[in-house]
Amino acid sequence: MVGILAQGVGSRGDLPLPLWQFSWAATFAIVVSFVALGSRWTHARLANAAAGRPVRGTAPVLAAAAVVARTVSMVLFVLVVAAGVAGTDSPADNLAPVTVYVVVWVVIQIGTAFVGDVWRVLSPFDTMAMAIERVRPPAVVRVAPGWSAWLAPLGAFCFVLLELIHPSGDSPRVLGWAAIVYTAVVLAGARRWGRDWLHRGETFAVHFGLLSAMAPLRRDASGVVALRPPLSGLAALRMIPSELATLLVVLGGVTWDGFGDSQLWRDLVGRHAGWTDAGWRLFGLVDVTVVVALLYLIGIRSMSTITGRSPGWLATHFAPSLVPIVLGYTVAHYLQLGVDEVQTFVFRLSDPFGQGWDLFGGADGRVDYGVISVDLIAWCQALAVVVGHIAGVIVAHDLAVGAFDRRDAVRSQFVMLFVMIVYSVAGLWLLLNA
Repeated sequence: MVGILAQGVGSRGDLPLPLWQFSWAATFAIVVSFVALGSRWTHARLANAAAGRPVRGTAPVLAAAAVVARTVSMVLFVLVVAAGVAGTDSPADNLAPVTVYVVVWVVIQIGTAFVGDVWRVLSPFDTMAMAIERVRPPAVVRVAPGWSAWLAPLGAFCFVLLELIHPSGDSPRVLGWAAIVYTAVVLAGARRWGRDWLHRGETFAVHFGLLSAMAPLRRDASGVVALRPPLSGLAALRMIPSELATLLVVLGGVTWDGFGDSQLWRDLVGRHAGWTDAGWRLFGLVDVTVVVALLYLIGIRSMSTITGRSPGWLATHFAPSLVPIVLGYTVAHYLQLGVDEVQTFVFRLSDPFGQGWDLFGGADGRVDYGVISVDLIAWCQALAVVVGHIAGVIVAHDLAVGAFDRRDAVRSQFVMLFVMIVYSVAGLWLLLNA
């Protein structure tokens, strides 16, 4: 994060184990998981459980809740944009930065992985597209061209640039106008290609939708909630290249968020300010994202050599195994930020424009950093990295045994196991050294 939100990376607590010991423990846990899966998990299981068990009577309740949620979300969106454009330009006193970078990018992102795709209801873009279609139905809805789906990873990269690179990325004014431009683009896409296009081309809808596939809750086409085993929805995903690119951009961004604040980076490039610093940070972001993508593609290339399948098919087929890793990195890097700054969001609701109001009381409140033990946060952050990679190994193995014979399924995952270990150790180093 930038500015006042720069405390998202790292931990306020200390783990009782040094980095090298925790890294060895994490490597051991991932390898043991791999061996156990290879000997016991001999056929695909997750996809068959993805549909889940319906919970009767939930459809009417969710339908009513959706109306309330859409209304609240739309009001908050208008308030955030107005505060960004017309309120004080102080990040510490305006509602916009904490809402965008904490409530949307941290709380909703993490929550989606546990309770399902709430963004389908909370998305102001979907609500606006739905209202426009009802008021003025399009005469013709064109078939979306393939390139339109690439607006999702492009949007993710632009968001990362704003969050981590732009010298004034936490400026309410910058965020307000960026929200207006982004809204115009996605609504133009929805108008031309239909509201459903948002689930393929709108960055947050795509990314949150992928995360929701690992949730133990899902909502079926009839609106009924179904319970299912965690991770099972990932095995049923049929991802496209633009969705894989979105995941890699986000993973590269959160990795850079740690590395860019490390002493190693400062030793390499020195200390800079303003746009000079932004230039160096952009260079670092691109390099880190490329390295993250190359590690994954190396694993894919090895699988192609062993199984004879095309690298393109393998890359998208095994892409769901990256989703738990992205979640693990997100929890590790932003859990502390979410716990602390959600309190700021509540305070700012009483004075969204930073004009000295106190609409609901508590505008002058101060963050209580002791809400959750600092050591507990540290453990949760470190374990999130390890558990995320173990979950990735499970998903990758399930996809492998469903696609190949048992021998090739295990052999094909050796290099990918190495990639998972590298991701895990790197994540722990970034967490504990940033």
